[in-house]
Order: sequence, then C-alpha cells, then structure tokens
Amino acid sequence: MPRLLLVAMIAALGATSAAARPLPEGGATAAEVAQVLRDMGYRAEVTVDSVGDPLVRSAADGASFGVYFYGCDGGRCTSLQFATGFDGDPLSYETINRWNAEHRFGRAYLDGDMDPVMEMDVDVERGASTELIEEAVATWAILVPEFKDFIGF
Repeated sequence: MPRLLLVAMIAALGATSAAARPLPEGGATAAEVAQVLRDMGYRAEVTVDSVGDPLVRSAADGASFGVYFYGCDGGRCTSLQFATGFDGDPLSYETINRWNAEHRFGRAYLDGDMDPVMEMDVDVERGASTELIEEAVATWAILVPEFKDFIGF
C-alpha cells in the first residue's frame, strides 16, 4: 500500500476517534454501526437480513458490502460480520486458499457458483467502543481493494 494512502487513512481515523465512546455491554446496535460508518464518510442503510436480524448496507472502493449482526438481544448484538461477494469468472480453490494463506484478516471462500466471497468478523460483546468499530471499518476499507485486485475484479 502506498505510504501516502496509509498516512491519510490513519489521519482520517484519528479525526473520527476524537469522539470515540464506549458501547454498553452486550454489543452494538445497527444504528450505532451505521452512525460510525456515516461519521467516516460511508453511506449506511439500516435494514434487516433474510432471517430478520439487523443488516447495514454500505460500500467501499466501489464494492457493496453488508454488516451482518449475530447474537442479538433487544437490538444489541454480540458480533458483527462484514461481507462482500463478487460475480464473475469462477475462481479455483487453489487461488482462494492462497488469499487465506497470505492474509490474516478477511477470510475468503467460494460460494456455490465458485464466486469469491470475503468476510471479516468482529466481536463487540464486551469492552466494545465506537473506536473499535472505526478500526474494523478502516481494516475492511484496506481489504476490499486488495481482495478485488487479488481476484482480478
């Protein structure tokens, strides 16, 4: 990653972290995650997934992604999952396994049509804060273009 881009991302993260606040024990809400995304300059639409759990839709580097919520109780959810998928020429298991072997964050797999999917989980049950969510978004924003480049999208 070019040094200038990394410095700009760190500076942007620092600017939003000034208002960092702890989240109540028990996790995060879709509204809290959506607000962090908006504060960082991303669009964020709060909706529900196919089983009725919260879902925040957004985009990074021209790629749509969802933030899915798990372990929800009273609107507060204990974990988040960032996820994006790409349609195109099918990839091989060897290719997708190479991504997983070379990257600590952003696990990838092939869906039923052999299209690549990347996901990243975040535990927010205890000790979470808006700053933790900002850091997850910043990591995701680095991973998405790297993954797109890796898969040739």
